[in-house]
Amino acid sequence: MMSIGLGELLVCTVILLMPILAVVGIVLLVRGTKQKTDFGLNLSLPTGCPKCGAPLPTIRAPKNARQLLWGGWTCTSCGVELDKWGRERDRTS
Repeated sequence: MMSIGLGELLVCTVILLMPILAVVGIVLLVRGTKQKTDFGLNLSLPTGCPKCGAPLPTIRAPKNARQLLWGGWTCTSCGVELDKWGRERDRTS
């Protein structure tokens, strides 16, 4: 009788879950890009602020944790927060 240790069981579980997690990640990325959500990937930079029209900086400097994780800007002219797609973000979310 052969016994399996906890280490081997953990390695087997991780190896079996990795392809599933990769597929889920790809689905979230594609869906997020199509629907322009936080999980999407935006390769074209917004040109300016939708509220005041001021140009956005080329080099993005995140002002808060949400911008650091999900992307986005804060307009230097009017102070409105934008998401990675160049849309105005709600202050509450």
